[in-house]
Amino acid sequence: MNLPPPLASRVQSERVIAGGRVALAAASLFGVWWAPGQPARFFVALTYTLSGVYLAYAVGLFVLACARTLDDRLAISTHVADIAFVTVLQYFTGGPSSPFFLYFVFSLFSATLRWDWKGTLSTAVTVLSVYIVMTLWMSRTIDPLLFEGDRIVTRCMYVIVVSGMLAYLSRHHERLRGEIDRLARWPQPGLLESSAVADLLRHAADIVDAGRVVVVWETGDEPDARLACWPDVRRGVSRHPPGEVTPPVSPNLDGATFVAAGPVGAQQPLLVATERGVAPSDVRVHARLVELLGGEGLASAPFRTDRVVGRVFFSDFASPAAELVPLTEVVAREIGSSIERLSLTEQMKEIAAREERLRVARDLHDGVLQSLTGIRLDIGALGGQIADPGARQRLAAIERALAMEQRELRLFIGGLGPTAARRRDQSPLAARLDAVRERIALEWHMPVTVRCSVETLPQPIDDAVPLMVHEGIVNALKHGQPSRVAVTIDRRGDRLSIVVADDGHGFPFRGHYTHAALAQSAVGPKSLLERVQALGGEISVDSSDNGARVELIIDVNAACRPASAALA
Repeated sequence: MNLPPPLASRVQSERVIAGGRVALAAASLFGVWWAPGQPARFFVALTYTLSGVYLAYAVGLFVLACARTLDDRLAISTHVADIAFVTVLQYFTGGPSSPFFLYFVFSLFSATLRWDWKGTLSTAVTVLSVYIVMTLWMSRTIDPLLFEGDRIVTRCMYVIVVSGMLAYLSRHHERLRGEIDRLARWPQPGLLESSAVADLLRHAADIVDAGRVVVVWETGDEPDARLACWPDVRRGVSRHPPGEVTPPVSPNLDGATFVAAGPVGAQQPLLVATERGVAPSDVRVHARLVELLGGEGLASAPFRTDRVVGRVFFSDFASPAAELVPLTEVVAREIGSSIERLSLTEQMKEIAAREERLRVARDLHDGVLQSLTGIRLDIGALGGQIADPGARQRLAAIERALAMEQRELRLFIGGLGPTAARRRDQSPLAARLDAVRERIALEWHMPVTVRCSVETLPQPIDDAVPLMVHEGIVNALKHGQPSRVAVTIDRRGDRLSIVVADDGHGFPFRGHYTHAALAQSAVGPKSLLERVQALGGEISVDSSDNGARVELIIDVNAACRPASAALA
């Protein structure tokens, strides 16, 4: 029959205890028979009878333990019976000087196997109390010449030392079981996100009982290294050029596991794990990584998979485990495997997204773009048949607006393809914003002013600004029916501000709405809200009868550090 692990361990413990009890009872009976002692001091017949009864009792419990699982009440009852038997046996065989005192150790081991360190200490207190009370009680009747005070003190200390060592071993075993359990519950994140990496490192730190974790790794043939640290999860997964954080340790110990005592960064020798144990070495950690680590103690191990090569550092230990070196190696391998799985998952996600973009690009090119071309041809042919100069100019303006929309659509389709980086519009931001202004003026016949004091922006933001400006202006024209719209784009430090203001009727709501209020109430420009959120920015709206003002605030550095860092 297959039993759950905790129950199987308990059954084995009870069988070991039952077997030990049989051996103890048999030894007790044989000892009394072999050397009964002086009848004047010992009640030989009674002791002989008690030993025989205890042997029969022990054999019965052994058979019962082999046949079934003992419950908690029966385990406690047998534990009390064992202590009581040894007490009675000692009383009739010399009291505090009885040779059967050492059988109390059996009770200590039984308590350790059954109830861990708490049971050991409780049993030790009980045994000492019984022994001291019995000694005080019998001291009135024992001949002073036979009262061995030194043996009594030695036996008390023996119980204290043995129980303390058993409690320590029990705690050590409990800690090992906890570490194995945490390793078995290693998190399995599906996507490479800052929260997923933070969960991995938090779980790893909990296993080795460390306060800080730093991981450095390289993926495939990419030259950049990746770095993640915990508990400073705000950094996320960052990229670093060659040499900035690599190599993480001096080349002479690349691939070795090492530990060190004392403050991190101090110039003390490190202990390096080898096949023969540990040996001192002059290995040094990269200065940039030392800045991220801190506290007392350092442990590091490398990891290598088919796609990922790196090293993990643990520091600031609360209570380093005795098996820190092998534990660090096991955890490092788990981290490497998890990072590889995250990398593969992210790569598959990117491949699926790329295939979807190609499908959308084909549909737009073969559908919408061709339809716009046909509409332009029809408008051109119709303009040649109309004699009214004003109508011809109007149709010509519509055709130019369609041509500009076609150009933007072609750029958009090009950006969906695999060579998007080469196809993106390389013209300055101000020129593209001016094209947006001109296109809107042709389509809506509305004066729009755009003032841009920003020359260069990181690519993700540079590509998004014209789209957000276009959407902000169109929202103002649709909802407010203004007579003019003004757009202002400024940058102050790392904060990019985009303000779209008009003198129309405003949005259907009135008042000032912050980013949180807009997201919670689901009012305002929803699509623009999603665009800003994707860049890590915020939006606020002021709406009144005299017009509306929409402000977008984007942290340039935050927008360039995506929450999901590609490791493919």
